[in-house]
Amino acid sequence: MIDLNNYKLSASPIYLLATFLASGWGCVAEAQTASEQAEPIQTNAEADVTVLDPIVVTARKTSEDLRDVPESVTVVPQESLMAAPFDPGAAIARNSPNVQWINRATGSQFFSIRGVSSLGTPVNFSDGTVAFNIDGVPNSLMSASNVLLDVNRIEVMRGPQGTLWGSNALGGAINVVTNQPDGVRDIHVTSEIGTNGYRMGEMVLGGNIIPDALDGRMAVRFGHQDGDVSSLFTDDLGKRDIAAFRGGLRYTGIDDTTVTLTGNYLRDEGNAPFYLLRNTPGFPISGTLTEPKSVTTQGGTTLTVEREFDAFRFTSLSAYQHNELDSKTDNADKLLYDQLGFPAFSSRGHLDDKENIFSQELRLNSLEGDPIRWVMGASVARTEGSRTCVSAQCAPPPYFDTITMDTDLNSTNLGLFGDMSVPFAERWEFSIGGRLSHDQIELKRGNSGDIADLTGSNSTSQTYPTGRMALAYKWSDEVQTYVSLARGHATRVYPLFGYPVNGVVADPYPAAAGWTYEAGIKASLFDDRLELDASVFHNDIKNGVMTYLDPALGTFGTTYQDYKTSGFELQGRMLISDGLTLTGGLGYTYSELGANGANTNTVAGNGVPNTPQWTVTTGLQYDTLASVLNLPGSLSLGVQYQFTGSRPADVDNSFDLKPYHIVDARIGWKNDAGDLELYAFGRNLLDQRAETFGSLYLGAETVAAGPGRIVGLGITKSF
Repeated sequence: MIDLNNYKLSASPIYLLATFLASGWGCVAEAQTASEQAEPIQTNAEADVTVLDPIVVTARKTSEDLRDVPESVTVVPQESLMAAPFDPGAAIARNSPNVQWINRATGSQFFSIRGVSSLGTPVNFSDGTVAFNIDGVPNSLMSASNVLLDVNRIEVMRGPQGTLWGSNALGGAINVVTNQPDGVRDIHVTSEIGTNGYRMGEMVLGGNIIPDALDGRMAVRFGHQDGDVSSLFTDDLGKRDIAAFRGGLRYTGIDDTTVTLTGNYLRDEGNAPFYLLRNTPGFPISGTLTEPKSVTTQGGTTLTVEREFDAFRFTSLSAYQHNELDSKTDNADKLLYDQLGFPAFSSRGHLDDKENIFSQELRLNSLEGDPIRWVMGASVARTEGSRTCVSAQCAPPPYFDTITMDTDLNSTNLGLFGDMSVPFAERWEFSIGGRLSHDQIELKRGNSGDIADLTGSNSTSQTYPTGRMALAYKWSDEVQTYVSLARGHATRVYPLFGYPVNGVVADPYPAAAGWTYEAGIKASLFDDRLELDASVFHNDIKNGVMTYLDPALGTFGTTYQDYKTSGFELQGRMLISDGLTLTGGLGYTYSELGANGANTNTVAGNGVPNTPQWTVTTGLQYDTLASVLNLPGSLSLGVQYQFTGSRPADVDNSFDLKPYHIVDARIGWKNDAGDLELYAFGRNLLDQRAETFGSLYLGAETVAAGPGRIVGLGITKSF
């Protein structure tokens, strides 16, 4: 058996590209030899043949077939999110090659795509490299950990996406598409119960309210899960209590115009530990002296106005979000302190982070089916953030936790953007787009003691372009190849942790920026029963922000770091027979750190933290009539497998996080009317406690651990 974790490939992107061109494109050219005798592109449309359903995406702000988009995109269906209903970030990563969800603790979670991410932990809630959007509305890192409710699909777009998806899309973008109030009657309730105290209840109510004028839809979910991390001095840790709501109204009483108003609310309460000592007997087990507690509340509203004209569509997207994270943690862990030979004493801290985010986008689009696809628009996003901190880590000696440190971080981002695709010479298509962005960021620090040396402010502004262009060639209606070049750019970064020195607030860290080179092939084979999507890439990133341990001072510091990543993705889905579908994805990433801005701790040549070389995902879904068991109705069986290889825990490559395998399964029965389903499920059947984050503390390895196995039963009733 090949050990994917140790198998090596050349780091050269030229080698990867050459291999790809020789194998993938060469096969396509051979397959086209017969059709190169000047015959036009033909469409296979046999009505009686069972084929894969097409996947429609809005990755380029226009509805189009996924096969026509010249970039690497993964679409995660709603059903896949239920494998981790309280942790959708993990479900997204499990279904997307070369995508990682790094989960340190509540409020310290982030995505990585193709190794492009925060190098360590984000230093504020805008310090991300993957833009996270819900229905096109930009969200911060604080709300990226949302429990996602009433979702239609999730689009994961790799490579810089700043042209259409705004700032901090250096590594890619994720857009969550929710179910809209479309007037279709949909009334159902779902209830699940399982091991480890797991229980979840959900209700969806949707339909028409006023004929030809007003539609509505709402969804509500409540959930609970007991803690599954043993604790020496407290109740078990890792508990979750969740309440979530999403609802909306859509008005269609004006010709060619729709007005949609949606709102959402979430309360998520938990007691996850700050860290765990690795390889402790009985792992995962915590030695925290007091019980941690975090309460996340998030709410928002979005107003979308769309009007279709003869030659284009106009869209206005207005949104407001309020996010708050109130957390109390104890940085002391007796198991860790005993190993280090330190006396254990409580070091409890309190953080209260708040955000108010206002965003507006105005956009003009071509109509679906137009020969030239184009979009142009303008956007503005205003974030008003604040943090109050009472902790020994927030203020210098002799004050420590005797005073409250206050930080205000406000930012405004303005953008003008445009993107278009032009077909030419029958089979070719050229796409080009760009955005001009302007950032204005201001940081203010103060304290409850009005200490002048710990009070100060700083501000910065920057204007910069981002863009993307691609050249695609259609060998036939079923096969397309492309090459692309993209420029990505993040915002400058002020760390939330920190304090002025003699009243002076340090300047921000420079903005990360980079170039991405990509080539790919998309093919639909065997009369649309097999779809393949392959891509190779190379990222060259400058000034990525990193957190590191300064050996001279024995404390953590922050600086900026260059790095490169190269690799490939291979994705596919296949209709093996009527009712039997196989999906899968394989990702490989080679990463290497370059020069940095630190005076010490040179890490050039090390791997990028939290970036595995190999990721694998595969799933099998089978649907059939229950008559095979002499029962009425129908049966369904789904199994999903994910592998994530080992990856460096930090920029020093002090140790590697362990590789892990996740297996989920679901079997269900639905009655003949289709309005009742009973099912059994198993999540993380191998009970692997995935190490989702790691750091070294004075030679001791500490990690965060994912949830364990849950097995249960569920019922869905439609009305």
